[in-house]
Amino acid sequence: MEKILAQFKKTPITFILVAINVIVYIVLEIEGDTTDGAFMMAHGAMNPFLVLYEGQWYRLITATFMHFGIEHLMNNMLLLFFLGQMFERAVGTSRFIGIYIGSGFAGSFLSFMYMSIMGRQDIVAGASGAIFGLVGGMIIVVSARGRYEHITTRRMILMAALTLYFGFTTAGTDNAGHVGGLLAGIVFTFVSYGIPTLISAKKLTILLDKSDEEKGQ
Repeated sequence: MEKILAQFKKTPITFILVAINVIVYIVLEIEGDTTDGAFMMAHGAMNPFLVLYEGQWYRLITATFMHFGIEHLMNNMLLLFFLGQMFERAVGTSRFIGIYIGSGFAGSFLSFMYMSIMGRQDIVAGASGAIFGLVGGMIIVVSARGRYEHITTRRMILMAALTLYFGFTTAGTDNAGHVGGLLAGIVFTFVSYGIPTLISAKKLTILLDKSDEEKGQ
């Protein structure tokens, strides 16, 4: 119990996000069937027609906290729990919230745009876009630091590539949402974390060089 409390203090938002997703799932399951597309659409899942013609833009966010069945929920929550803690430790709570929500929105928006262009009226839900944002964010984190907690840039890129591949080869997967979330996570993390980290590293190098010069004199 003490270990769990210690982890919660270090990465509270990850725990809260997982809890929100689970609670939303339980409430929806009590009210109906989360594997029923019509039911999910009636309760906030994303659908291009409702977003564009009914002006229900809130669905781009609400959909990211909804899941089609227990398997969908568990797969996403396992990734969010383990990857989220690592990412939150790396970038801090405030950045984590912004990058997660921003990536989820971006994934939903790209999915909406793709389906609108293709004339599709799919019903979309899931935290995958936001989670892919964390994958993209971790690529920036390990790139800026060289490695993070024994994870290298190559390993993160390989993870992203494999996950995208499995998505494209699996029926019913919102690949546009995955790509949108991944790209958003990369951009948001680079701007909010990568650039400041690189600048700090450069300043530290300059200070160390000056210190060495002064010692040499």
